[in-house]
Amino acid sequence: MLKKRPTINRELRRDQIVNATLRTIARKGMGSLTTAAIAAEADMSEANLYRHFANKEEMLLEAIERIGSGLRSNVEKVFQSPRTPIEQLRNIFFLHLTFIEKNEGIPRLVFSEEIHGGNPEFRAKILNTINTYSAKLESIVREGKAAGEIRKDVDPTAASLTMIGMLQITIFRWSLSGLSFPLAKEGRRLWRNFEHCIKQNGIRKVNSVY
Repeated sequence: MLKKRPTINRELRRDQIVNATLRTIARKGMGSLTTAAIAAEADMSEANLYRHFANKEEMLLEAIERIGSGLRSNVEKVFQSPRTPIEQLRNIFFLHLTFIEKNEGIPRLVFSEEIHGGNPEFRAKILNTINTYSAKLESIVREGKAAGEIRKDVDPTAASLTMIGMLQITIFRWSLSGLSFPLAKEGRRLWRNFEHCIKQNGIRKVNSVY
């Protein structure tokens, strides 16, 4: 008798397809992303892809959702930890870099023309992730100010967006350079400067010239 092949959980199959989508983007870029390429990377037929997703756009939407979920999960874990606010911000910063380094296709997806000029649902999902992420960082900065760890004159929104900007430019340079340097090493230089700027007694207040 022929042995029956084990049934693979539907959610596991969807995970495999999403991971294959990101790996394909990492290796070939968005311009070469086809269902045939995804199927080959996932080691399954194109017909099998369509049992789980209606089309390539659905695969990309799910990939974007998983990216947001992974980042939110990291933030929540740190947010619930018994760390000081600055330690929480530091941990989130480096967890973000580690997450991207383990998922090399993310920068090529997020910075692609398909996201910025294509399906508006792609943009909406990414913008929602950024806004949620930023709001959580702002909350941590406010806690740091209340605890006297972060300077009173630090604007929570500006600090949050500065931190996100540091992450984005570091990841963008890393992606454009062909992943030629360790993200964490580059991140350490930026983080030291950022922490020095927001930390109580880190720098003297400078009168604005604007």
